[in-house]
Amino acid sequence: MSEAPPRKLLRAVTPIAAAVFAVSATTGVLLFFHLGERLIKELHEWIGLAFVVAAALHITRNARALAGHARRPTLWIATVLVLATAAAFIVPALTAPQKEGGGGSRALASVVLRAPLDVVAPLLDTTPAALASRLTAAGLTVSSTSASLADLAAASGRPPREVLDIAFAGQEPAPPPSSR
Repeated sequence: MSEAPPRKLLRAVTPIAAAVFAVSATTGVLLFFHLGERLIKELHEWIGLAFVVAAALHITRNARALAGHARRPTLWIATVLVLATAAAFIVPALTAPQKEGGGGSRALASVVLRAPLDVVAPLLDTTPAALASRLTAAGLTVSSTSASLADLAAASGRPPREVLDIAFAGQEPAPPPSSR
């Protein structure tokens, strides 16, 4: 006689949770060191959600054993340490005053997004027409070179950050100043 499907799922929860944890941990470490951010950020977010589901099923499957752990101080000490660490990051972020438009690179990105293509193109060492062609080739709706990147994003139904990335695609960073 074979097992019922929900029972089979519960038996598979631990290996599923372990596999999802391995991917989440790997992508998390890569993100921490800023390696391949554009490629793995979305994967990490979705795998994180899958990990929450797998962990909830794992807790359901092992509720009796976890209740036994709850009687010992080790689980409570670990829980307090994790919550204190999380609070050390979350509380300052929630209580810090908000800067208008963000700081540094966010503020610069905001200015570039609002500027017309006629102004942005010379910054990218290209012509407004060439920039418009690059954006059109990427599937954006370019009405004129007097439109801003934010306008193009709205007209094309694309996120502004994506349009900014397309505009800057292929641009080599400037070499550092010579130390002579």
